[in-house]
Amino acid sequence: MNRFSRISTIWRKELIDTLRDRRTLIAMVLVPLVLYPALMLGSLQALEVQVSQLVTEEYTVAVPSQEVQTWLRQVLDADAAQQAAPAQSMAPAPEAPASAPHSPWTRFEPAVQNKPSLKDRGMRGARGDVRGRPPPYRIILVDDIRAAVAAGRAQAGVVVEGPLPRLGGEGSTRIGLAYDESDVRSDIAAAGLKGVLERAAEQMLRQRLSARGLGVEFVVPIEMVEENVATAERMAGAVLGQIVPLILIIMTITGAIYPAIDLTAGERERGTLETLMAAPVPTADLVAGKFVVVTLIGLLSAVLNLLSIGGTIYLGGVGAVISPGSEAAVPLQALPWVLLLLVPLAVMFSAVLLAVCSFARSFKEAQNYIVPVMVAAMIPGVVGILPGTRLEGPIIVMPVANIVVLTRELFLGKFDLEAIVWVLLSTSLYAGAAIAIAAKLFGQEAVLFADAGSVRTLFLRRFFRPSAAPSAAQALLLLTVVYSLNFFIQQAIGQSPLLSHGMPFLMSVAAALVVLMGAGPFGVARYMKVEAGSAFALRWPHWGAWVAALCLGGSTWILARNWLGLQQRWLPMDPQVFQQIQSQSAWMDQMPIWPLVVFLALIPALCEELFFRGYVLSGLQRSIGRGAAVLTSALAFGLFHYTAHRFLVAAALGLLLALLVVQYRSIWPAMLAHFLHNAVTQTADREDGLKPLLERLGYVADAHGVPAPAWALGAGVAALIGVLVCAFAPARNDALHRSATAGVR
Repeated sequence: MNRFSRISTIWRKELIDTLRDRRTLIAMVLVPLVLYPALMLGSLQALEVQVSQLVTEEYTVAVPSQEVQTWLRQVLDADAAQQAAPAQSMAPAPEAPASAPHSPWTRFEPAVQNKPSLKDRGMRGARGDVRGRPPPYRIILVDDIRAAVAAGRAQAGVVVEGPLPRLGGEGSTRIGLAYDESDVRSDIAAAGLKGVLERAAEQMLRQRLSARGLGVEFVVPIEMVEENVATAERMAGAVLGQIVPLILIIMTITGAIYPAIDLTAGERERGTLETLMAAPVPTADLVAGKFVVVTLIGLLSAVLNLLSIGGTIYLGGVGAVISPGSEAAVPLQALPWVLLLLVPLAVMFSAVLLAVCSFARSFKEAQNYIVPVMVAAMIPGVVGILPGTRLEGPIIVMPVANIVVLTRELFLGKFDLEAIVWVLLSTSLYAGAAIAIAAKLFGQEAVLFADAGSVRTLFLRRFFRPSAAPSAAQALLLLTVVYSLNFFIQQAIGQSPLLSHGMPFLMSVAAALVVLMGAGPFGVARYMKVEAGSAFALRWPHWGAWVAALCLGGSTWILARNWLGLQQRWLPMDPQVFQQIQSQSAWMDQMPIWPLVVFLALIPALCEELFFRGYVLSGLQRSIGRGAAVLTSALAFGLFHYTAHRFLVAAALGLLLALLVVQYRSIWPAMLAHFLHNAVTQTADREDGLKPLLERLGYVADAHGVPAPAWALGAGVAALIGVLVCAFAPARNDALHRSATAGVR
C-alpha cells in the first residue's frame, strides 16, 4: 500500500467515526442551519417592534414658563395639522416622492431610497423618522430644565432666549434644546422637536420673503443635491462585509474544534493513541489523515454557514430589508472567491488546532487550550472589520485580518486579483508552517505522554539531538516568522521620514537582512544543535559550479529585464507603485555606486542565500524531497519580494540558484550568481558603472530598458549552458549529504 492509499484509508475511517459524533454534527450542521435564520429574522422583527414603539410613544418636554408652553403647543399642533394634510402645507412634505417638483427645500433622493434600508431601521432610522413624523408630546413646567432632563423626568427641554418667534415678526430668536444623548428616548424626543422647529422656521422665512416679494432662492444661493450611486448589491455588500467575514472565521474554527479534540485528546482518553502510534504506519501518514478530516469538517462547516447566511438573506426576505429595490441584493459573484479564501484559512487553523490539542490529556483540558486560539484569531479579525482598515501595508500579510478585509472588499464588488493572490500566498505559507509544526509535534513522546516535565523538553536546548539539517517544521516556522517580520520592517523603513531615502535607507535594509536572514538562521541553528556546515551548505564546491554560477549570474539580469518588459504589456504596473519606484530610482541615481553594490547587491546575495538556499532548502529536503524543496524555496523567495510584478522573476531566479546548490552541495556558487545578478542590475544603466562597457560591447535597450532580441537570445544560451553544467554535476555520493537529506518517519 502506497502512502496516498494509507492516508486515504486513515482519513476515511476517521471521517466516518467523527460524523457519528452528535457534538460534531450539532456544531457543523444544526448551528448554521438554525442559528442564522433565527438570529437574522428574530433580530429584525425585534428591531421593527422596538422602533415602532419608540416612534409612537408619548414624550415629555420641559419648558420654563406658561408662555413658552402655550407657544410650543401651538407650533406642535400646527405641525400636526400640516402632517395630516401635506398637500395644503406651506412647508414641503418630509418625504416627497421622486417625481415631486424640485425646489431648494427638497433633497433629490433616488427611487431606490424610498424604502428604508437596514441601516435606517435602527435607532438612527428612528431619529430620522420622528424628524418628519414627530411623536406625541406632553409639555410640563419646570424650574430647572437641564436637571429635569438629566433626572429623566422629561425627555427633552426647550429654552427660549429672547422674545418668542411669530409669523409676522422680525429678527431671530435663539432656542435651546436640552436632551440626554445617552438615553435613546431622549434622543428621539429631541430629534422630533428639532424637525418641528425647523419646519416652523422654514414657514416663517417663507412668509417674510413673500411679504417682500422674494423667493426662497434669495436666501439659498447654493443648492446641494445628493445622489447615492451605489447599486443594491454594493449596499448589501457594505452591510454584509461588516458581519459575514468575522462570522465565517469564527464558525470555521468552531467546526474544526470538536474533531481536532476528538482525534487527539479523545484518542488519549480512550487509551487508543499509544496503540495507534505503535501501528506499522508512518507518523506522518497518521497526522496527514487526521489533518485531512479536521480540515474537511472545518471547510464543510464554513460552507454550510456561508450558504445559510446567503439563503437566509436571499430567501428569507432579509436582502430586501438590507437593500430595497432589488430582488437579488446578495453579491452572489463574491461567494466563490470567499470559499477559495477559506481553504488556506481552514487548513491553517486545522493544523493549529491539531497541534494545540495534541498537548491535552483530556477533552476538558483541550477545551481550555482552545480559548487562546479563539482569542488569537479574534484579535486580527476585529482589526479587519474596522471601517477604516484597508488591504494595504501590514494588513495584506496579517493572518485572519487579510482574509476579513479581502472578503469585505469582495462583497463590495472590488476584485483586486493581485490582492487575492498575495492574501492566498501568505495564508498558504502560514498554513504550511502550521502543518509542519503539527506533524513535528504529534509524533514526539513528549506530546504523546504529555505532562509538565515532558513538554518542556520540546523547548529546552539540552534535550535537542544534534542533526545535520533542520527539520521541515523548523524551516517553515522560521520562514513564516521572517516573512512577517521582514514585511513589517520594510514597511516601517519605507514610511519613516528619516529612513525612506539615501544612505539611511540602504543601511536599514541591509541591517534587516543581516539580522533576519543572516544572524537569525545561524542563531536558531546553533540553539537547535543543527550543524551549520551541512545546514547552510558551506562546503567548497567542484570547479564546475563556478562556471555555472558565472553563466547564470551574467545572463539572468538580461532575461529578467526582457520578462518584465513583456509583462508590463499584459499586466501593467499600478501607477502609484510605478511612481514610487521612479522616485526611489531618482535619488539612487544621485548616490555613489559603491553603496548600491554593497547594500543592494552583496549583502542581499549573502544573507538571502544563507536563508533560502541554506537553512530553508536543507530543512525541506528532509521531508519533501529534493525537487519539491527546490520548488518550495523558489516560490518562497518570490513571495518575499512582496510585489506581483517581481514574483515570477524572483521565483525563477530562486529556482536556478536552488538547482545550483542542490547539484553541487555548496552555497558559495549561488552567492556568486546572486551577487552578479544584483550588481549588474544596479550598475548597467549608470555612467559610472557598467553602461560604458556594455555600450562598447553593443548592448542596446529600448526606451523601457528592454534589451535587444540578440542580447536576450545570447542570455538565454548562457543560462542554458549554466543549467546543463549543473545537470552534469558530479554524483551526489558523500555521506554528509545522505545524513542531511535522510527521510524521517
